[in-house]
Amino acid sequence: MLKLSSPLRVVDADTLTRIHDATVKILSTTGIAFKSDEVLAVFQKHGASINGDIVRIPDKMLRDALAAVPSGFTYVARNEARSVVVGQGQVATLISPNNGPVYIQDIENGRRPGTMEDLVNLYKLCQVSQVCDLVGAIPVAPSDVDGPGNLAIFHQLLRHTDKPLIGFVAPAPSILEMFDMLEIALSCRGRLAERPVIGVSVNPLSPLRFDREACETILTYARYRQPVFVLSCAQAGVSSPSSLLGTAVLQNAEILAGLVLTQLISPGTPFMYSPASAVPNMATANYVTGSPESNLINIVGIQLARELYRIPTRSMAGLTDAKQVDCQSGYETMQNLFMLTMAGVHLVNECLGVLDSIMTTSYEKFVIDEEMISRVIRVQKGIDASEEALSVGIIQEIAQAGSYLMHPSTLKACRSNWKPTLAFWGSYGDWEKRGFEDILTRANRKYRAVLAACPDSLLDPALDRELQAYISKKMP
Repeated sequence: MLKLSSPLRVVDADTLTRIHDATVKILSTTGIAFKSDEVLAVFQKHGASINGDIVRIPDKMLRDALAAVPSGFTYVARNEARSVVVGQGQVATLISPNNGPVYIQDIENGRRPGTMEDLVNLYKLCQVSQVCDLVGAIPVAPSDVDGPGNLAIFHQLLRHTDKPLIGFVAPAPSILEMFDMLEIALSCRGRLAERPVIGVSVNPLSPLRFDREACETILTYARYRQPVFVLSCAQAGVSSPSSLLGTAVLQNAEILAGLVLTQLISPGTPFMYSPASAVPNMATANYVTGSPESNLINIVGIQLARELYRIPTRSMAGLTDAKQVDCQSGYETMQNLFMLTMAGVHLVNECLGVLDSIMTTSYEKFVIDEEMISRVIRVQKGIDASEEALSVGIIQEIAQAGSYLMHPSTLKACRSNWKPTLAFWGSYGDWEKRGFEDILTRANRKYRAVLAACPDSLLDPALDRELQAYISKKMP
């Protein structure tokens, strides 16, 4: 996937092996707590040691599970032209939206609780985005939806994207209802398990636990052979050891425990190794996202997945602790994006407008982040190292007295150079003539123009009516 001569690595192969061996010891002796009788029964059926809700996973069970996980898969979209390859055969880092913010923000209305309208707007922006490959999850929680609201939210997701989908963590009955709706939208009744079309991100409860809802989510998605992303978000010194390496070991144990469960349920279920641990602010024990040390932990995880386990990876990489779109938000976002993408992560999330340690999504930052992502993806592609690119003949032709400006090779290549979507590259005089317009103003205008051009729905009207009828039957 990376065209650069080498990826960013923070530990050597011997250290990766030591981490793996330490992880095997933790899984087989200390074990993992699963708060689900159904999950415990799955492990017991396959020979794991069970003590209460603690599962001890033997080395052979782990090795068999790792052998069963696909090294790559095609993530199928409703519009199959938008399907993407994940893992082996992937050509560029994939991008997905935020999940979890409760506030929305823009320069006109400030920070406020998100609404369903805001959520729909973000789905629309993701659909139109030239860098966003997957759409879904909850990029802002709608405060005006009563109850869980999963069906209403999922309906809006289906209406506003035809890209590959990211679903939600929920109790099993709610997930099954969403799968019913997806089969209606895809016209594939009873055949959802045939192709990976909707993935889900599941968090262990560090240290070394999976709660009931996480267990039910893994069970249900894996039974339908849909991609599962186990995202460990341990905090060094709070919910994991204070050493970066110790947190990498605990994180690895949590992710691999989830991986084993998916493969015991349905061998070959697509899985994404998702390191997302952090070094908190130890003065307060609060979660922070802008520390470069957090990325060192997670790059170790990416190395383990890529070099030892040969499975796809996913990580949160557009994070910042800044409360507004400012210099801090820019340098923390670019730091995180650059470090993790250069390490070769396959899929990035929490990278389109996120602020305030994943509490807020900013409309303006969404489109600014699109440009930052496009910059990083361009760097990933590296440079053309062909014989033609050496340009010896052109250099000899121009020699000492000429100019390259009007040379045919320049005219041929000039339009293919990377260009910004928001950054202003004109002169100071040109900027002055435009009223000294800052990037926030340009970003505000751009996102509003994009939304104004979006269609009301991408669904066939008949399918939309069928989905609405399904929801009506399920509503109390």
